[in-house]
Amino acid sequence: MNDIEFTDHISINDYLELRKTVDFKILSQRQAEIALKNYAFLIIAKRNEKVIGMTRLIFDGAYIAVFADVIVLPEYQGHSIGKTMIEKAIAYLKTNMANGEQILVMLMSAKGKEGFYEKFGFVKRPDETYGAGMSQWLLK
Repeated sequence: MNDIEFTDHISINDYLELRKTVDFKILSQRQAEIALKNYAFLIIAKRNEKVIGMTRLIFDGAYIAVFADVIVLPEYQGHSIGKTMIEKAIAYLKTNMANGEQILVMLMSAKGKEGFYEKFGFVKRPDETYGAGMSQWLLK
């Protein structure tokens, strides 16, 4: 697919629709707006002006980075779109490192997608070194 364009802008409505399409948690308009203002790196994949994927990276600027919203529409998976977005995000992190430094990069994989991330060096938890990753959704 040579007609894929990568950009760093997505509308709130496109963001919410993309999340909905892949069964991610529904966010409020307010949450989506704030999320799209608070990231270190954002890449959007488009084909014919249609948003087909995105990756958002949250980074403290020192040693902790978290991949959020790694999404590619199902009909576009397997065409290296996700791979390209992850590689560009990792390249961004590497530009923010000095020689000898390390950054811990974390993510929560969608069930069944772990193999995709292992190709980039991510390891499943728990393992010999780390316990299980944990998460919690708070509701008010």
